[in-house]
Amino acid sequence: MASESTIRSYTGEHRYAPTLDASVPVVVAMSGGVDSCAAALMLEEQGVPVIGVSMQVWDYRKNGGNAKRATCCAPSDFDDAREVAESRGFPFYVFDFEDSFHESVISPFVQSYLEGSTPNPCLDCNRKVKFRQLRQRAAVLGAQAVATGHYARIRVKEDGARGLYTGRDLSKDQSYFLYAMTQHDLEHTLFPVGDLEKADVRAYLDERGFSVASKDESQDICFVGSTVGEFIEKESGKKIAEGQIRGKDGEVVGTHKGVHQYTVGQRKGLGVSSPHPLYVLSIDTAENTITVGAKGDLARSGFSVGDINWISGETPTAGQEFLVKMRYRHEGVRCALEPGQDLSSDVLRLRFCEDWSAVSPGQAAVFYALNCEDDGAREVLGGGIIRKDES
Repeated sequence: MASESTIRSYTGEHRYAPTLDASVPVVVAMSGGVDSCAAALMLEEQGVPVIGVSMQVWDYRKNGGNAKRATCCAPSDFDDAREVAESRGFPFYVFDFEDSFHESVISPFVQSYLEGSTPNPCLDCNRKVKFRQLRQRAAVLGAQAVATGHYARIRVKEDGARGLYTGRDLSKDQSYFLYAMTQHDLEHTLFPVGDLEKADVRAYLDERGFSVASKDESQDICFVGSTVGEFIEKESGKKIAEGQIRGKDGEVVGTHKGVHQYTVGQRKGLGVSSPHPLYVLSIDTAENTITVGAKGDLARSGFSVGDINWISGETPTAGQEFLVKMRYRHEGVRCALEPGQDLSSDVLRLRFCEDWSAVSPGQAAVFYALNCEDDGAREVLGGGIIRKDES
C-alpha cells in the first residue's frame, strides 16, 4: 500500500517541485497507462485543477502497427484515460498530433535506419512531440505547468538551478529519455510518480477501484506491428537490397537481408556460421556491406556525440567525467571529455576512462553525475546523439 505521505511527495513540501497555484490548472499528459492516470489523480486529490490530455500520434485503423503494445495512441487507452477524468470530473481532451509525429519521429526513424544508424524513436517522441506539443497546448489552456507519468525527479539545487534526477524506482527510471530538457522545462514540469515505486503506483490506483491498476506495461516502438525491417520498407517505399557480410579482414562470410535490419553491436540473427560469436562491427550503406567480428573488435577508445544539450545551460569543464548510458537499459560507463576541443561545440568527443561499451550510432548517450545524492538519486547533466564515425 502506498502511504499518503509518499503520495504527496511531489508537492512543494519538498525541494524538487515548483510551488503550485491552486487556482491555475496543470495539464497532464494522459496516455491511458498506469503511471499517467495515477499522476493526474494525485494532482487532483491535492486540490490542483487538472486538465487531462491524450495525444493521438498514430492511427492503427489507418496505419497498422501493434495496438496491443501501445499506451499512447490506441483507442482503448483513450477510453481508460477518459474514465479516470470523468470519475473525478476534470476536463479531458484528445489532440491529433499525427502529422507532427510523422514528421518528427517516423521520418527520422526510417531515414536513420537507411543510413545505417539505430535511432530510438521514444527519444524523439518525448522531446519533439509530447513535451513540445504538450507545452504549446498547455499555454493555450492557461496552464501553469505540465505533468507526465515519467519515473524521474526534479530538484532545486543549492545554486538555485533545477536538476533532473533518476526516479526512485531504478527498474522503471526514464530519465534517459528526458536529457533534452532545459531549465525552463524543469521549472514548469511535474513528475508526480517519480518518487514512487511502480508497485506503489499500482496500489494507489487499485485502492481507488480503477481497473487500469493492472494494465500491462507499454513497449518501445509501439507503431511497429511486425518487424522493424518490414516497417522501414513499407514507409520508405523501397525494397532494401541484400548485400555482403564481411569479416574485419574483408573476406565474405555471408549475406545480409538489408542494412536496415542490423545494428552495431548486434550478435543474434546474423545468419553466419562461426565457431565463435560474431558481432556487427560497422554498417557501410554506400557499399551495402556489414562487417562482423569478435566482441573485442568492438572496443574503441572513444566516440562522438552531437545535438548536445546541457540541462544547466552551462558549458562543462575540460576533462570532466561522467557516467554515460549508451542506451536505455545500459548500466553506464565512465567517460571523460577529450581535452583540446571546443567545449561549446555541438559535437564533442568522449573517451572511455576504464571499461568500454559498444557504440551504436543513432542511440542517445546520456551524461549522469558520477556520484549519487544521499537518497540514491543521480543527476542527469545532459546528453546527445551518438554519431557515426571511426575511432
